[in-house]
Amino acid sequence: MEKELLAHCPRCSNNLKVTHLACNKCDVELVGNFELSKFDYLSAEELDFVVTFLMYHGNFKAVQEKKGMSYPAVKKRISEVLMKLGIEDIKHEKKAEAAKSVINFLQIKSKDSLVIARIKAKLNDCGGKTTIKLLQGDDCEIWFDSDGKGLISPKIPPTNQLVWEAFDAAVEVIVNNGGKVAKGNARSGAKLGSVELPINSVEGYIAQKVHGVNEGETAFGPGFVISAVLDWAGICKNERGFLSIRPDFLEEFKNRGKNNGSVQ
Repeated sequence: MEKELLAHCPRCSNNLKVTHLACNKCDVELVGNFELSKFDYLSAEELDFVVTFLMYHGNFKAVQEKKGMSYPAVKKRISEVLMKLGIEDIKHEKKAEAAKSVINFLQIKSKDSLVIARIKAKLNDCGGKTTIKLLQGDDCEIWFDSDGKGLISPKIPPTNQLVWEAFDAAVEVIVNNGGKVAKGNARSGAKLGSVELPINSVEGYIAQKVHGVNEGETAFGPGFVISAVLDWAGICKNERGFLSIRPDFLEEFKNRGKNNGSVQ
């Protein structure tokens, strides 16, 4: 009868190593120090979670339903597994390295939109890096991306999610829809064009226009940070479920559009 592999010492909990291997077919035996896979050190529950996560291609909503877990619980479990696998430590090291090379000042170019110019100016006043508040009150660090194409935040690990085009698109969809739109809920795993992620929502519009996501596909959800940045910069008002344009900014936005011959 085969027994479940023990990866940790029952006495001191230290990681165990394989010292003896045997073939059931030809009786060949090998003796030495053999390393176990990182996944062998996961508990049965953690390994089952990883299998479920892969089975649903990382779709948070599907994993939530399958496991009966909330979104924060799924996110926490992923972080715990990554930490055990040694991946989270590498990610933190990369973030720490990126934080060391913060750009203190980013030039505002003549071709920059009013949205980009406003964000750049405010972050320049903060020395290129600051901490803003998310809607729920959590702290969120932001700083200039080293390539000058947008922002970086530890809250949004994937690259190219906080590019300047995303902020322009967010304001554009608000202005084009009467000054207030739903944020959308891409993080739920909703498909673009669904009730939870309309194309004319902040996240839906960004996903389609900036990242080329097609209707019926899922998208990443950076909208909670984008909304917080736009609120911090005095461009929008960040509300639960909605993002609206501030009247003073809208007036300036329209005036600039008229001077340039059009409104975005």
